[in-house]
Amino acid sequence: MKLSIIIPCYNVENFVQNCTESIVMQQGFDFEILMINDGSKDNTQQVLENLAEKDFRIKAINQQNQGLSGARNTGIENATGDYIMFVDADDTLEPEALKTIADFFQEEDLFCFSYNRVFGTKKLPRKFNIQGKFPARFIQRRIVGLIDTELSDPSQTDALVTAWGKIYKTEIIRKNQFQFTDTKEIGTEDALFNIQYLEHALTAQVLDMPLYNYVKINADSLTKLHKPNLFGQWKNLYAKISEIIMAKDAEFRKALNNRIALSIIGLALNETFSEKPFSSKRQKVSEILHDDIYQKAYQNLEMKYFPLHWKVFFYAAKYKYATWVLFLASTMNFVINRNNSPSKNQMFNFANNK
Repeated sequence: MKLSIIIPCYNVENFVQNCTESIVMQQGFDFEILMINDGSKDNTQQVLENLAEKDFRIKAINQQNQGLSGARNTGIENATGDYIMFVDADDTLEPEALKTIADFFQEEDLFCFSYNRVFGTKKLPRKFNIQGKFPARFIQRRIVGLIDTELSDPSQTDALVTAWGKIYKTEIIRKNQFQFTDTKEIGTEDALFNIQYLEHALTAQVLDMPLYNYVKINADSLTKLHKPNLFGQWKNLYAKISEIIMAKDAEFRKALNNRIALSIIGLALNETFSEKPFSSKRQKVSEILHDDIYQKAYQNLEMKYFPLHWKVFFYAAKYKYATWVLFLASTMNFVINRNNSPSKNQMFNFANNK
């Protein structure tokens, strides 16, 4: 059984070697490493070619810039393994990560493992709060959104969403011609890919053990963090998810409703990163809160499961108090950054891509 490890690379000359060094010494799987140079403007191409010369398992592939989704798709096209794993070029695997996975792995259609959030020398493990073997349908629903008592911890919304921290069966991807959709269209590529993939999977296993290190090396400026089209992109994402789950039971529809309602956190945080005056930020948040899709989401959102601070936030959203929503989001961002890192928060993974 062979594993293809796909690493998209864009302007990563200074830290991609740390990534590969954490992989090449791994045991437990026969593997290849596909490093996709996505039109880098620095010396990444030469670094990758040097790495490939030193280790026959490493293959350097160069292409014009297509973004993260395009680079991952190129990796899928060139993969020769039975299974596929995605790794970001500025992240690393824990020592013996693959050996640990191999000890648990029983050729499920999807294997998920937890990760550390790395801030300098500090590691914060991400807990999934679930472990074991599950029908793929259950993991799919969890990725669509939280329901009932799961809402007591909104930070779990995207705990299982990421494409990294997973092992996929190549046959399922190829047979159904799955590809990552450009973030310019849907704001985040991982959630949709996983939901589509799990539509054709049967078995899944979750290992609540941090084996992947999610690292933030370059602190982005506020301007770079702000995504002006995120609201419309996420609406496109929800429409695509809705098409997939249309024929499913009410549990899935409730999950999507809750994902939409909770996404105001990411959208409000996104506005706090804007350099526009407060009045413009408030106007954008107000526009979101008055949108029909969000009004419907809040009408059906069960508030009883939230801790007090989240109840305050979501009642403000429900009754369209844009100023309060923006203020509370800014406060949350301050608290999260103070506790974790000035450069990165993980409230919603796809709201704050690297």
